[in-house]
Amino acid sequence: MSEYRELVVTKEDYLEFLAQRLRLQGYCQREIENVSFPFLFASGSELLRTYIMGTSEFTTTLPDRYRLPDRGFIWYLFTQSVKEIQIMPDKMVIKYELQDEYRKPFRQFYH
Repeated sequence: MSEYRELVVTKEDYLEFLAQRLRLQGYCQREIENVSFPFLFASGSELLRTYIMGTSEFTTTLPDRYRLPDRGFIWYLFTQSVKEIQIMPDKMVIKYELQDEYRKPFRQFYH
């Protein structure tokens, strides 16, 4: 397979996703506008990972043998394909390369 893809995540699109996903209004909506991508990425934000997986085409390209309902497993596979990440306060660019094979995590974590 070995095909390069690029995902651009803008703060505007991500905030719209959060507003819909969390049904935020008023003060709560204004508070999330102060969060930056470097913070979200460094803190391991589950919502950011969910957005990245939903926006990228990565999950749909996985062979059936890798498709498990566990998001942590899918994220583990995705991280193997990442070649470059640029994280700015208002934008994130992720370049990744689809693989034919992915390393599975240690067996004790996924049976």
